[in-house]
Amino acid sequence: MSKTVSSNVRNDDAMAMIHLFEFDLYTLAGNFSETLRMTDHDVFVYDGSNEYSPLTITFDRLTEDFTMASDTINISIDNVNEELTAVSMAKEFRNNRAKIIRVLMTPPAETISNETYEFGISENASGAYPRLEIASLTKDSYVLFEGVIDTFNASAQTFNLQLTTKFTYWQAPYPSRTFSQNEFTTIVDAISDSIYWGRQKTT
Repeated sequence: MSKTVSSNVRNDDAMAMIHLFEFDLYTLAGNFSETLRMTDHDVFVYDGSNEYSPLTITFDRLTEDFTMASDTINISIDNVNEELTAVSMAKEFRNNRAKIIRVLMTPPAETISNETYEFGISENASGAYPRLEIASLTKDSYVLFEGVIDTFNASAQTFNLQLTTKFTYWQAPYPSRTFSQNEFTTIVDAISDSIYWGRQKTT
């Protein structure tokens, strides 16, 4: 997706930026359990199909280049009532999908105490709790990062995740095997034979 800020998003220099976070969780038995969805916005965010819960989230700088190096991102999440710690004891975070989406948008109008602001800062829903519904807003959104959860740790105040790109799998050791010339009757057989994983084709 394009990372260019379109002119229709920047309206009278009023533009807002939020991030949406998705983390896949699996049971300890290896079965998919759920996707945690969070946002660094002040209120709930609804994209038309999924709702993202507001939490204090920070992440460090992500660099992009053509080296295909395994970049990592450190994310710190407010561990409210140690809820994320409890989740991590029952679900598996590691080696599961992680995604960060950046949304640039024109803030919706907002009315506070009978005073209407052309570009609000909070929410545009009429529900029982504050929620920003971005499906109908003028916006640019793109995937800022998508990879896997490498490691995590928790304290009473924060829950920390380290994310890495999928290229990290390229660094996994590839098992090798040395074949003895006794396994082949001639040099021609060795050249033309098919070698399967860990063994010589016998049929």
